[in-house]
Amino acid sequence: MIDKNKIPCVVGSTGLVGSHLINVLSKIYPEVISVTRVKDDYSFPSVKNVIIDFDNIKNENIFNNNNHLYIALGTTRKKAGSDQNFIKVDYDYCMDLANNALLNGVKRVSIISSVGSNPNSNLLYPRTKGLLEKELSKLSFEHVSVMKPSFILGKRKETRIAEKMGKFLFSLINPFLFGGLMKYKSIHAKDIANAMVHQIISGNNSFNQLEYKELMKCSKKIKL
Repeated sequence: MIDKNKIPCVVGSTGLVGSHLINVLSKIYPEVISVTRVKDDYSFPSVKNVIIDFDNIKNENIFNNNNHLYIALGTTRKKAGSDQNFIKVDYDYCMDLANNALLNGVKRVSIISSVGSNPNSNLLYPRTKGLLEKELSKLSFEHVSVMKPSFILGKRKETRIAEKMGKFLFSLINPFLFGGLMKYKSIHAKDIANAMVHQIISGNNSFNQLEYKELMKCSKKIKL
């Protein structure tokens, strides 16, 4: 059952998955909040843009107990410019948002992580994602759903050569990824967004981690 009195908040709404979240949620709820660093314009009249200082999230008045929180933040090491800046976006900002939301009564949260995340990894990306999941699991939300996709498909605002190559590569290997390897299949951003919405609305009151098979199953349950 969808409670249309709830107001979903999307952080990272200008990104690939975040833009799909805005699209899906605006068709369900009479009001949707997009939380951004700078002003952004939306074609959906139901979307309200709230601008915050991401380096001061702890002191921002963003959420209340009528909100659902969707976190679709993420960057790359190259774009961030350093390990420290990457961790700031993919870990610090996400944890600060979650803690702020919890303190202000938010009960249900969905966030994007990654397949292969591991807090003990020697590699920056999976270690950061793994540590984020580990710390989120300690917070007393009613529901947390963690999306763990592999390569994400979709039209980005900026073109990356590596992503073009990845798209081509996964088009070749996807048919051979089954059984225990299915979790590494590429997935469209829209399916991730749909799965996040389904989990927030109908997911179990627990800490939930979804890989490819579960993501696709949840995505198909959103009918618009």
